[in-house]
Amino acid sequence: MSFFCIPIVCGIKQWDKQYDSNPQLNSLYCPNCHNYSVGPVKRREFISIWFIPLFPIYWGKQLRCPICQWRQDFKTRQQVDKVVQEQKNLAR
Repeated sequence: MSFFCIPIVCGIKQWDKQYDSNPQLNSLYCPNCHNYSVGPVKRREFISIWFIPLFPIYWGKQLRCPICQWRQDFKTRQQVDKVVQEQKNLAR
């Protein structure tokens, strides 16, 4: 009698897509690492088995720092514009 052991590989698959190509939005201040590299992304996360995405965990928009991986959710474009305006006011 033979017994086969088949390993099951599972994990989380993440996709980030640029939300807006406006260069002004891709140079926001990061409160965690203090760099000007935060930009908006559309984010999708799935539970995957054998590298096949099966169940969505998260689907939304976030501000993301590519240096320290800091993230903050946002719902509308007006929220991002408000952050941009606040940072302009601080720079003065």
